[in-house]
Amino acid sequence: MPKRRVTIADVAQKAGVSPTAVSFAFHKPDELGATTVRRILSAAHELGYAPNPHARALLTHQVGVLGVLVPQAIHAIYANPFFASFFQGIGSICDDHGLGLLTVSPLQGALEQAIARAPVDGFIIVGLNEQHDEIRPLQKRRVPFVIVDGDAEQVSSVNVDDVNGAYAAASYLLAHGHTDILVLTFETPYGHLDDIFYGVGGRRLQGYHRAFREYGVPWRDTWLVPSFSSIKGGAQSFEAAWDAGLRPTAVLTVSDAMALGVLQAATRRGLRVPNDLEIIGFDDIPLATLTQPPLSTVHQPIVE
Repeated sequence: MPKRRVTIADVAQKAGVSPTAVSFAFHKPDELGATTVRRILSAAHELGYAPNPHARALLTHQVGVLGVLVPQAIHAIYANPFFASFFQGIGSICDDHGLGLLTVSPLQGALEQAIARAPVDGFIIVGLNEQHDEIRPLQKRRVPFVIVDGDAEQVSSVNVDDVNGAYAAASYLLAHGHTDILVLTFETPYGHLDDIFYGVGGRRLQGYHRAFREYGVPWRDTWLVPSFSSIKGGAQSFEAAWDAGLRPTAVLTVSDAMALGVLQAATRRGLRVPNDLEIIGFDDIPLATLTQPPLSTVHQPIVE
């Protein structure tokens, strides 16, 4: 027979206090004397008791977990090295405040369903704007959230200067005399993000466009290739462009993950970087310094 689960009543009996006192020891220790709290916690430890998280949530109206809401599948998120640094930054704050962290991605293709089922106190929302249909219910329910890499005017958001960062990257290549420049932008598998000119990707494309105009170099949509933001995605997109007959002398990518893939694919093709092909990414992830040659990229303070 399995052992019966230890209850708050068992702890109360062992410590010689009421069940209410046990609850206070875990949730409102300031309401009890220090000696009583120590006796209760000692009894709980000896019995192997831990508060029921669901009961705690009902009592405090908090679950102690922060959600990171992303519009892509979980496997796609973790295929992008950017998120290692991104979660490092979030995780350091969660550690400071004793919070857990939960990645929330579309459930059966629907973010709304995933949001409704996520046991979190608030969200960091990556890559969606404040007007998105599946974000509005959070505002109505007054669930706190902050948008990262998304358009927002009425709610809190964190963004970098995507337009000028991308402009600087494109200007550097154009100043070097490149005109055959392949551009890899975000491929967005989630339905509402199928517009490559949307959000952070759109802002970076604006920067590229501006540089091309100022240097008088024609922009060719056929040289704009959607890519999954992963090393594999960047490699596949470059290979596909090369197999289609494109012969770029330089490549701009909206993420370092893509750029690393381009570097791998170019090397397999026998191209020397930067002699035969110059590549500039965007992010400045730690891996960017470990390649041969080190990846040229636009820095953004991901952890911060």
